Amino acid sequence: MNTNLYDLLDVPESASEEEIRAAWKTAIADLDPTERRFRAYSDAASVLLDAERRAAYDAELTAERDAAAAADTAKQAKAVPGEPDAPSVAASPAAPPKAAGDGPGVVALAVVAVAAVLSVALAVFLLSRPGADGEQSAKELTARNVATERAALAAEGAAEQMVAPVLSYNHKTMAADLERRAQYMTDGFRAKTERGWPEITKEAETQKVVVEAKAAGTALTRVSADGDRATVVVFIDQYVTKADQEPFVLRMWATFNLVKVAGSESKWLLDDLCTDDSCGG
Repeated sequence: MNTNLYDLLDVPESASEEEIRAAWKTAIADLDPTERRFRAYSDAASVLLDAERRAAYDAELTAERDAAAAADTAKQAKAVPGEPDAPSVAASPAAPPKAAGDGPGVVALAVVAVAAVLSVALAVFLLSRPGADGEQSAKELTARNVATERAALAAEGAAEQMVAPVLSYNHKTMAADLERRAQYMTDGFRAKTERGWPEITKEAETQKVVVEAKAAGTALTRVSADGDRATVVVFIDQYVTKADQEPFVLRMWATFNLVKVAGSESKWLLDDLCTDDSCGG
């Protein structure tokens, strides 16, 4: 049987949501959001923290185990005890390996590429903890640590506030939506966004798309040693409507790369971002 999502997060199958969240935060604490392991842990948590997806996944596990048990029973029934040429159960050949993608773990990880963990508790990890070299006084270490933690909190707040204006748009107001986004971006990222906007606009107008994005929480924050740059992972709910379709909610996580505005202690600009299906790609 393939390693399942519970094994991946090292929790029992009876684990509560709180236990799964805690295991997930521990698993990603030292990982960069672009690493494959970060995505694997986050995708696993997104399945197990969604009641419907978890129930479906548990059903897949049960079905796989029942099939394995039935196959084992069939093999034992074929073995005739006492006959010298009859192979024992222990010596019977192993079942052929399953084709890639058949296992529930693989299937689940594939179908949750755009899933996200809802109601995740805050977990802050400082990338470069000041004072690790032991060359500063206790007072200096305290001051720098406090400054770094303040920067992390400010970056988290800025990222959450950016979600709605940056990731929401309406097919009727695409030009205004682009201008609104630009207010939260560095010049470089604004130019990058403007280059891709005509294609997004065309699709939105053709399908009459309306997207309303809301922040569901932050999960991981890393701040540079000088406190001027930060990476924040944000969980997002996008409420989407399209022509001839029922409205739906798209849940995802996104990595926001932020740059502090010169001379400001709390204002940040978005320098780049990637969503869960594009981070590390």
